[in-house]
Amino acid sequence: MPATRHSTTIAIFLCHVLLILGCGYPEVSPKTYECAKALYSVCNQKDVQRLDIVEQLISEGEAEESLRPAESQWLREIVATARSGEWTEAAAEARQILDDQIVEH
Repeated sequence: MPATRHSTTIAIFLCHVLLILGCGYPEVSPKTYECAKALYSVCNQKDVQRLDIVEQLISEGEAEESLRPAESQWLREIVATARSGEWTEAAAEARQILDDQIVEH
């Protein structure tokens, strides 16, 4: 496994561990925030067609490298959750990304 792929795998694993332990999502890129907002809206409306558009945004972010690999994976997992019919759970997860970006002073 190439070094960058190995590092990515470790980073994704560690992020999942943090999420499981209740630490929430770390600071995300502007593109991830944009995608999470779109996902939240789409999931609340249960709009399959717009879900396809959000997937395009995610793919564009990956191509532009404006999404980190872990962020891309989180977003794709939310899309998969929505596609499986778990709209409420998907909306809640997208909302969690947004909420975790709010810094309390």
